[in-house]
Amino acid sequence: MILLFCVALELNTPAIELLIKSGLEFSYVEQFDSAMYYFNQVTTQYPDNPAGYFFSAALIQLKMMDECQFLDEDKYYGLMRETVNRSEDILSKEGNIWAKYYKANAYIYQAVYKGFRKEYFETFKLGMKGGRMMQDLVREDSTFYDAYLAAGTFEYFWARASRYLPFLNLGGGDIEGAIDKLNVAAQKSIYSRPTARNSLVFIYGEEGQYEKAEVIIDSLLQEYPLSRTFMWNKAELEFKSDNYRAAADAFEDLYNRYDAHNEKNYANLAQCRLYIGKCLSALGEKEGARANLKQVIGFKEHADKYPQINGYCREAYALLNRLL
Repeated sequence: MILLFCVALELNTPAIELLIKSGLEFSYVEQFDSAMYYFNQVTTQYPDNPAGYFFSAALIQLKMMDECQFLDEDKYYGLMRETVNRSEDILSKEGNIWAKYYKANAYIYQAVYKGFRKEYFETFKLGMKGGRMMQDLVREDSTFYDAYLAAGTFEYFWARASRYLPFLNLGGGDIEGAIDKLNVAAQKSIYSRPTARNSLVFIYGEEGQYEKAEVIIDSLLQEYPLSRTFMWNKAELEFKSDNYRAAADAFEDLYNRYDAHNEKNYANLAQCRLYIGKCLSALGEKEGARANLKQVIGFKEHADKYPQINGYCREAYALLNRLL
């Protein structure tokens, strides 16, 4: 028992924790190079530890999703394989809870990425595998709070599937219990607190608990005002709750941030204009709505590099026809 405890501590020493937390602070505001510097330090200094490989992969995933470009997929999948391999090397010798955590997270993050890429069968398969592993971690050690984020998220989406897809016979689910786990992660985890809070914003929004979601997202943006990730969640929450003026302002803010980049992300620029158009249409401001929707269509010339734009253009055309 003493040996197992010591090995577990070695995967998350104060020095490793400091490097990872430093990288995470930069990742929350999309300063990718600075964040990667710290995660690479973990990999270089502790090559047998899966942590550095996992956080490097998670950062590349965030970058690809933020930029709507997927040129680093091979590197991403390689780092995720390395995470699993290093975890399994440790687990072949010791039942190390941090090794179990990183192995499970490698599957969970890939499930999220596959969903973003619309590969839904892989999303389901990887999500089930990683989610069950995280549930086992919570049962194994109820004080291992970093596992609560993934376990709670998995349980929430399982419960939602049970609610909206009853023909699958998934056996119900406990939405409140899932939310409770996310609140634990938001309050007590080492590495998952801001991410758990951001997840709660989405879930409270889905459950129609807009005031709770608003308090959390505003506190996140107060701490990380430059975060595009958290601003997306703010904009989507305002839109979902029919606060169209606030939503339009948030999407305009995002548009300006992306437009300031030398390398333009035309997919996100088109998406922001589309949602501003939707907001203005809902507010009865037809002229402004039409102007924004026409800008969406103007981005179609970049659809070869950003194929998402084709879908945004179809939505813009349909809404323009209704505004005639």
